[in-house]
Amino acid sequence: MLGKFSVRKPYTVLVGVVLAIVLGVVSFTRMTTDLLPNITLPYVLVMTTYAGASPETVEMVVTKPVEASMATVSNIENISSVSSENYSMVILEFTQSADMNAVSLEIRENLDQIKSYWDDSVGNPIIMKMNPDMLPVMIAAVGGTDMTGAQISEMTQNTIIPELESIEGVASASATGLLEESVHVIIRQEKLDQINRQVFGSIDEEMKDAEEQIEEGRQDIYDGQEELADARAELEESKQDLIEGEQEIEDNRKELEDSKKELEDSKKELADGRQKIADGRAEIEENKSRLEQGKSELSEKKGEASEKLAEAETQLLTAKSEAEAAKMHLTLELEQIKALLAEAEENLGNMGGDTLPLPDGIPTKEELDQQIAEAEELSGILGGMGDDTEYASLDEEIRVRVETFLAPDFAPDETTTVGVVQAAVSSKKASLESQRAVWENLESQMGALDFIKETIEKYKESLAQMEEKITELDNNIAQIDIALSELYKGNLTAATEFANAQTMISLGELQLITAETQLDATEKQLETGEKQLESGQKQIESGQEQLEKAVEQLESGWEQIRSGEEQLSDTADQLKEALEQIAESEEELEEARQNAYNQADMTGILTVDTVKSLLAAQNFSMPAGYVTEAGIDYLVRVGDKPEDVEALKKMPILNTEMDGVDVITLEDVADVFMTDNSADIYANVNGEAGVMVSIQKQTGYSTGEVSDRILDKFEQLKTENENLMLITLMDQGIYIDLVMDSIINNVLFGALLAILILILFLRDWRPTAVVACSIPVSLITAVVCMYFSGVTLNVISLSGLALGVGMLVDNSIVVIENIYRLRNEEGYSAREAAIAGAGEVAGAILASTLTTVCVFLPIVFTEGITRQLFVDLGLTLAYSLLASLMIALTVVPALASGMLVRVKPQKESALFGRLLPAYEKSIALALRFKPVVLLLAVALLVTSAMAAFAKGTAFMPEMDSTQISMTVTLPEKTPLAETAEVTDEVVARLMEMEEVVDVGAMASSSSMGMLTGGGNTATNATSIYIALGEDKERDNIEIAAGIEEMLADIAEEKQAEISIETSDMDMSALGGSGINIQVRGRELDTIQTIAKEVAEIVEGVEGTQEVSDGLEDATGEMHILVDRDKAIEHGLTVAQVFQQIQSKLADASSSTALETEIREYDVYVKNAKDMELTRDLVKNLELTRDKKDGTREKIRLSEIADFADMESPKSVNRTDQTRYLAVSAAIADGYNVGLVADEVERALADYQVPDGYTLVMSGENETINDAMEQIYLMMLLAVVFMYLIMVAQFQSLLSPFIIMFTIPLAFTGGFLGLIFSGSEVSVIALIGFVMLSGIIVNNGIVLVDYINQLRESGMEKREAIMTAGRTRLRPVLMTALTTILALSTMAFSKDMGADMAKPMSVVTIGGLIYGTLMTLFVIPCIYDIFMREKKPDDMEMS
Repeated sequence: MLGKFSVRKPYTVLVGVVLAIVLGVVSFTRMTTDLLPNITLPYVLVMTTYAGASPETVEMVVTKPVEASMATVSNIENISSVSSENYSMVILEFTQSADMNAVSLEIRENLDQIKSYWDDSVGNPIIMKMNPDMLPVMIAAVGGTDMTGAQISEMTQNTIIPELESIEGVASASATGLLEESVHVIIRQEKLDQINRQVFGSIDEEMKDAEEQIEEGRQDIYDGQEELADARAELEESKQDLIEGEQEIEDNRKELEDSKKELEDSKKELADGRQKIADGRAEIEENKSRLEQGKSELSEKKGEASEKLAEAETQLLTAKSEAEAAKMHLTLELEQIKALLAEAEENLGNMGGDTLPLPDGIPTKEELDQQIAEAEELSGILGGMGDDTEYASLDEEIRVRVETFLAPDFAPDETTTVGVVQAAVSSKKASLESQRAVWENLESQMGALDFIKETIEKYKESLAQMEEKITELDNNIAQIDIALSELYKGNLTAATEFANAQTMISLGELQLITAETQLDATEKQLETGEKQLESGQKQIESGQEQLEKAVEQLESGWEQIRSGEEQLSDTADQLKEALEQIAESEEELEEARQNAYNQADMTGILTVDTVKSLLAAQNFSMPAGYVTEAGIDYLVRVGDKPEDVEALKKMPILNTEMDGVDVITLEDVADVFMTDNSADIYANVNGEAGVMVSIQKQTGYSTGEVSDRILDKFEQLKTENENLMLITLMDQGIYIDLVMDSIINNVLFGALLAILILILFLRDWRPTAVVACSIPVSLITAVVCMYFSGVTLNVISLSGLALGVGMLVDNSIVVIENIYRLRNEEGYSAREAAIAGAGEVAGAILASTLTTVCVFLPIVFTEGITRQLFVDLGLTLAYSLLASLMIALTVVPALASGMLVRVKPQKESALFGRLLPAYEKSIALALRFKPVVLLLAVALLVTSAMAAFAKGTAFMPEMDSTQISMTVTLPEKTPLAETAEVTDEVVARLMEMEEVVDVGAMASSSSMGMLTGGGNTATNATSIYIALGEDKERDNIEIAAGIEEMLADIAEEKQAEISIETSDMDMSALGGSGINIQVRGRELDTIQTIAKEVAEIVEGVEGTQEVSDGLEDATGEMHILVDRDKAIEHGLTVAQVFQQIQSKLADASSSTALETEIREYDVYVKNAKDMELTRDLVKNLELTRDKKDGTREKIRLSEIADFADMESPKSVNRTDQTRYLAVSAAIADGYNVGLVADEVERALADYQVPDGYTLVMSGENETINDAMEQIYLMMLLAVVFMYLIMVAQFQSLLSPFIIMFTIPLAFTGGFLGLIFSGSEVSVIALIGFVMLSGIIVNNGIVLVDYINQLRESGMEKREAIMTAGRTRLRPVLMTALTTILALSTMAFSKDMGADMAKPMSVVTIGGLIYGTLMTLFVIPCIYDIFMREKKPDDMEMS
């Protein structure tokens, strides 16, 4: 339909082509260029600061509540978190279909519900949606000739960064390594003490009069106390006499009580003795009963033992008798076999030994058989001639044979006749037969000899076996004798034991009789003791009456003593009260003094916070409003700001209003000076001081365009300042340009090679020109579709165009070849051939195009990065192929109808002429041996797949670039100055390399610390960026190896770890790197122990290096354990203790600013004591508390707290609300991550993880497996879709089933391509297999469709197969070769960017080469097997 329309209305087609070209040009100029497709990451970060908190505290207070709150957010898939010092980061992963804007609002609502439970020290949570544009588009270095670091920093801050941020498309520019100057105010205690001395002296002067009055009153009280002491001494003498009398009575009372106690104890002992006698008698009766029972049991066991011993003796004697009988029988058999062996050896000796002598001088049996046969043949020839016939008249050939046979004994002459010759032949034949008889006799003898030798070997083997049996029987008999001996010994031992037991029983009976006698004697002794106790009881009662009378006399004397003491006590109380009043007055005075000291103590008044507030209050300049005079408004401004450090020093901050104390200025209490951060920063640009600038682009802008604008701005800035040096260390734009140029070149060369194939096959420029026109038109049409569907120009989409170049011409080739055949061979006119040719193949090419396009349709069912990366590839290929289909059905027929009006007959090329008959013979042979062909195809598929996967798997191939990054890490706690010195040496050596253009280095910072604004620069590590020349001869991997070799001495000498990354700019980084094992559980200590053990196992696996147990980042921790009971005694809670410690340990913050004409400087205030704090000083920190009475109490921290030194991780990682520690390992050079990961899993299979703890594999291998699972799903659905499309086309289930066999054939070629190219099975390679499955079925469709057409026309099946193969051979080979050669430019290209598509190209080329060839043979075989022969009028119903 379309072909007919296009032929009849060619101008309409022309208008469509022109319109497509115009839209394509406009679309191409408007399309954005980026490195990667537009990727939407379904991730959200929730970041919350918690100043001064440890990782575990952050986890408990912030992270866990946030995780619990986020668990209810819609479309959430996974929650993980990192709790670090001072901040929490929760990573939320959502489904691909989630609306990230709506999700962000829901997250904010949930966070608002939990914020109220946090105190003020927890910051407001920040919600960040992950975006690839967060990564810098460019990293540049700023330097300058004849410029100091301060000048470079000032220019960067004031000029370069504002200029860059003004560029359209630039989101932000940030600098690292800036030299920042600031004013530091360090409060000194010695200065505060000097002021305190003046203040305290003034207070002391005011309190002298009150102290003198108190001293006079105290002296009067002391005199009265001396008189009272004399009277008290007299009273004490009388009291002493009474006390002595009391003591005597008490001694007598005590003696009486002791006697009573002894009497009671004796009674108790008598009672206990009687109880023991009763218990002893009961125990004797019980033992008697046990002895009787023992006698009975002993008798029974003695009888049982005798029976068992007799039975065992009988069994052993029987076994010994049987063994001796067997031994005798075997000995007789052994003697018989020895006799037979001797007889056989004698026969062997009579026959001449092991071998027979061969006859000398006799030919071999085979030679004799040949000569006898020759004699018989010559006799037959000579027998047909007369005996008198002259020998010389025979044919020369016969004479030669006769003379050769009879040589050397035959010498014919002219008289020799045929009869003589025949007699000589017969004679020699007889001689030969006799010799042959000798050989037959010899063979007979040799057979007998072999039999005798075999018999001798059997006899010897039997002898050895019998001798072993006899030895075994001897051993058994010896064992039986030993057992009998042991049995007899056991019988004797048992008898002895029974006798001993009987003796023990008799001894026990004797002991019982003795015990009864002893009990009777003890009972008589107890009766005598009871009588003695009754007499002692009467004596004690008499002594008790005498003591009671003496006590009554002492009571009367004590009454008199008490009366005198009361009088003295009243006098003493009066003196005491007076003295207490004096002491209270003294205490009140001292308390007033201390209160005055405390209130006036400058240490508590002029704290860091107070000085900050005072500076802010004095350093003040603000407009207060306007006044109007004579209609003119005047602005009223209050205050001004100091312009230099000297003015800041003289600034008054406090007036005490006390005599002798001057107004206090800032320099009176603190050191004030200007400083910078040069000791904390490091940056090196080509060996000179510099600053690093990182630039990010805005979302939606083209990376390439933004990069170009930045570079233009760099040139403008350098023009304005000749001393300025701006160096690009990392530029995505340059890399994109290089990759784009490489891919476009591959597209152009691929198109040229495809056109070359057309010329070679068609041998006519007209059809070649028609097909060649379809390439640019299809590409331009695809670009239009890409623009309107939002596909950008990136590595993925352009790789799709490059891969599709070879396939673009397939449809046009099929159409033009059919038109050309009808025009040239069938005699159709140009218009008829164009319409009919396009119509015949329209269905086939429609189905083939749809099958190729539909392989990418299932990508909508995949997830994650796989889907986002390869959607552009699928869309680009689909657009180009659908465009080529439209061009083939419209433009090609229209052009052919005009350009093929005159065609000259073409002879088949010599190569194709020889190829066609060879193919016909080969296909006929294949149809004869179909099982062999199919078995070979299956075997090769299995073998190639196993070999390809044996090389391992990968995520993305590494891509070369002009940029390399590296890190230099020295041992922990290395000072930044030493690290900078080593890095300077590294930079100097790098600059000497031929490929290196520029080098920039800076001190490393934690990336997350940079995001939160709280990361400290590591003093022992630096990051280095290396810019390489575009004309470099070595790739990045080779350059990295050279760098490692060049820096080996530095690494060894300085114990430096040098890590080089060659793939920062490509997609290989998306898959992560190395192996990662998450140790999940609850307790950190247990997790750390497991992590160490797992790391040791991983380190033992071949192919791993740089194994980390995740504990390298552990930091020392001083744990302060506040005793709550002790703290509360001083009115302090744990939180209050924390606040006071935190205030002393907190970093200085800017309190105000010092403004000068040039710039503004931040002013930082810090206490000198807090700057010098150590762990020991922290223990002795003084905490303060204001009491209710206004006084201030000071408490040492060590009085209310204990201290423990321990290690804690710098961060606590969690996933699925479970803690984990990551054990990681890099992959050594020459090893594959997939294979090494499998080895690690096998090594960990036997490791026993404690209950409640698990090991989870992650890292690059898991990313690879996840991506491959997605592609396997995509491939399976693609196969189903292709089958359904072909069912719809063929209206058959069987024909598409046959065509589907082309897919495994192509896969075999793809695997072979990976093997021969040395490539791994990567995600990109699997995409190649998916694409290949859609391409290869096209050949099967064309072939099977034409076979079905021929059979429908009445042709026999086998003939239809042969005819279709012969007819479709050329278009099949043409389409395959155009695609192969078009892709070969990418497969063999060395340009940057070609590496990404290389695995796809290799797989497709290998699959097409092998699959196309096998399709031409295997598909006909499968068709012949499954399709039954039909009558011409049958319709296919399958």
